[in-house]
Amino acid sequence: MSLDAASYFQHLKAYVNNDYVMHDGSGDKVILKEKYFRPGDIKPKERKIELLLAGLGMAFKLDNDDFEQSKKKTKPALFHFLNDVAKPWSKRCDFVIFYVNGRTFHADCIEFKSKSLAAEKIVPQLRAGVCWVRSLKRTIENYTGDVRPIRLRKFVFAENTNPEAYLDDNRQLIADPSVRYYHFDEVQGQPLLGLQNVSIQEI
Repeated sequence: MSLDAASYFQHLKAYVNNDYVMHDGSGDKVILKEKYFRPGDIKPKERKIELLLAGLGMAFKLDNDDFEQSKKKTKPALFHFLNDVAKPWSKRCDFVIFYVNGRTFHADCIEFKSKSLAAEKIVPQLRAGVCWVRSLKRTIENYTGDVRPIRLRKFVFAENTNPEAYLDDNRQLIADPSVRYYHFDEVQGQPLLGLQNVSIQEI
């Protein structure tokens, strides 16, 4: 059954595992948080980015080290029925934000990087994020019949202050022109809909 964007969001919210939801979109925003180390750090720091929503939205943290399994912290398998060790589906981007904009339903895949914009780290992780969104959409469709096109964008947020060697004139990655670069300071507190990306996929 084809659903309008708001109804599809509410169905998705009812289906997903809340352990992966980083922020539920309350307060007309999503908050993305990640722990990271700088050289010489003994304890991790926490980076927090706030993005404003124009409607319904929620943020997933796929690359989540905060799950506790047995006596040590490890990332859970994205697909618990598949072997997750060194398989294509074991890769993941840091965050996926689902949100509604009027009559359209969106997903933004976001990777946080400290400074490096090396393609071998960023491109496969964001590609895996797209695969996860596509898999989630198909799973829901197969089991429930709920259908809705998703407009998807890919971003990398980083601290790199001299990224020009990695970017084209539109500030997309040269290694993958579907990925848009932003410095953390550029996106902090900004409307999600205001972020630019010349590449939008429909899945």
